[in-house]
Amino acid sequence: MHLAHGLRKGEQMDTRIYYFSATGNCLSVAKRIAHGIDADIVSIAKEMQNDRVRIEARRIGIVFPAYLTSVMGLPLIVERFCRSIDYREDMRIFAVCTCGGYPFANAFVPLEKLKKLICKCGGQLDAAYSVRMPMNNLDYEHIPVPISKDIPKIIERANRKTDRIGRRILSGRGTRFVLLKWLTCRLVSGIYLAFRRQTMDVLAKMAKLDADVSQPAERLVPLTDRSIVVREHCIGCGTCASVCPVQNIAMQNGRPVYRHHCEMCFACDEWCPVGAIQHWSRADGIKYHYPDVQVSDLL
Repeated sequence: MHLAHGLRKGEQMDTRIYYFSATGNCLSVAKRIAHGIDADIVSIAKEMQNDRVRIEARRIGIVFPAYLTSVMGLPLIVERFCRSIDYREDMRIFAVCTCGGYPFANAFVPLEKLKKLICKCGGQLDAAYSVRMPMNNLDYEHIPVPISKDIPKIIERANRKTDRIGRRILSGRGTRFVLLKWLTCRLVSGIYLAFRRQTMDVLAKMAKLDADVSQPAERLVPLTDRSIVVREHCIGCGTCASVCPVQNIAMQNGRPVYRHHCEMCFACDEWCPVGAIQHWSRADGIKYHYPDVQVSDLL
């Protein structure tokens, strides 16, 4: 992959970075890259309030988290965003996928899926990168091999890698080890087939439907908000509704009501000021957001 095909090495171009972030990981990565390459950043959730995405910048970045890699990989809103772009021949596109586990297991498959999606829609993904960030649900126990759980150390390493990505983008260099990453993606995709049925059964259960693998994850995920618990000590402040990136929450009689087009992003759970919301994919009491991100950054 070549990031800046058709440009001389080191030549600058106007850049806009689009990000999807609910607990701050992707927002922090987008900000750090944007600072290094003098780019603007735009929330995908905000952009998706428009029918079509018309981009004047010649180079765009897409920063997103890996979601349910064994069955999806891309957040649904990111898929919709990519389908809504009016692609141009002179548009150069790079992507950065954040993940909580090892990138070869969690990020390569979503990036490959994104590449195919953009190609199908008439664009071209010129470079793809991955950054390991702290896992939003902090559930490291399911990872069968040793992995660091030290959040400050993970963030320190992520910052260094993000800076390297920024330098590669700025200089016009493309993705490294493309063939190796492609082969790894093929291997990991095969392994994930073994976990697909189990994941689909969980999604169907959380959507409160009978387990049925004929229902794609894209239809099950939005319904999984049926298993999100709102506890009695909810104060009706509406923070959950405000931070939801897809307006999936309405306040009725001082209580949040879910509308069943959930992104499974944890924003409502994480930013509830009194901890009244419990997402089914998080252990009770588990909270995480990027340390330098506040709820006001997402509103």
